[in-house]
Formats: sequence, structure tokens, C-alpha cells
Amino acid sequence: MSKVQKSAAVRVFIVVLIVGAVIVLALREREPKPLGEAPPLDFSSAMSQSARQQFLDGDFTIIRDARVLPGPVRQAFTEHNGSRLLIANPGKEFLVGDVIYDPTVPQKRLIFAGVSGEKCFVHYEQGGRAHVYVLELFGVASSNGVNSRWQGYCRGPAANINNLRAQLVNGECR
Repeated sequence: MSKVQKSAAVRVFIVVLIVGAVIVLALREREPKPLGEAPPLDFSSAMSQSARQQFLDGDFTIIRDARVLPGPVRQAFTEHNGSRLLIANPGKEFLVGDVIYDPTVPQKRLIFAGVSGEKCFVHYEQGGRAHVYVLELFGVASSNGVNSRWQGYCRGPAANINNLRAQLVNGECR
């Protein structure tokens, strides 16, 4: 092999190596980034059983799409300093168990939510070691803030708001 042929072979090898590195880097960037953490919420204040029942009194607009939750409540279900929702819509894929086979799939799935004036509740299921049904109550005083009022775990998913009220009255959401 002449010097010219060796030089050409080395150049081809270097070009192939560079192209391969560019492809690998491009594929890495295309890999979806795992979902981030939720912003911290403080549900530490006590709320009596009767106050929880009274909270769910009245006419609520039922929501079945997490993207239309009131802004401050939606932010509670959006990754901290990010834009992706950490809760899937009803019927959509979410991580039911504790095996994370895809870090871009949420561990929560909305059952339904409701809004009435400055009150909002979110009823969802959460996967993990234990598959649980959660009810969270929020006060929404403005477009900028949310007041985390109460969080409880329900015996099962509620089919509708009347069923959810009945679970609360019967002590099935604690």
C-alpha cells in the first residue's frame, strides 16, 4: 500500500469515526429526558371531616383533562421548573407499579377534578409500591397562587362527584 493510499485510508477512517460520533450524540439528545419532580406542596394544616364535606358542596365544573385545570393547580402537577405534566389524563398510560420502565411516563393518572369558584379538587390514582387513589383539595384565590388545603387517600376510585362525596361522608377518604 502506497503512502497516498494509506493517507486516504486514514482520512476515510477519521471521517467515519467523526460521523459515527455525531450520530451517537444526536441519538442521545433525542432520548427523552426523565420527568422531573413535582413542586413541593404543604398539606400539613388540619381540615376537619365536616370542613372537607363542606368543601365539596355546591356545583362543580368537572374536568377530565389535566391541561385545563386552573393554572396554579396545574402547576402543582407540572414538573418543578419544567413544563411537562406529571399526571396523565383518564385512560392514558401511567406507571401503575413501582417498576419504572419509561421515566417519561407519569406515575399519576387523573380520574376527574372539579372547580367551583375558588375551590378545586383533584381525584387521581397514583402508582408505586402501593396503587392508591388520592383526593386533594385546593383553594385557588388568584391566578398566581394555590392553597393546598387537604390530601387524603380513598378506598377506591369515585365514579362521579356524588360518589366522591359519599366516600368522604362515609370516611372512605382519609
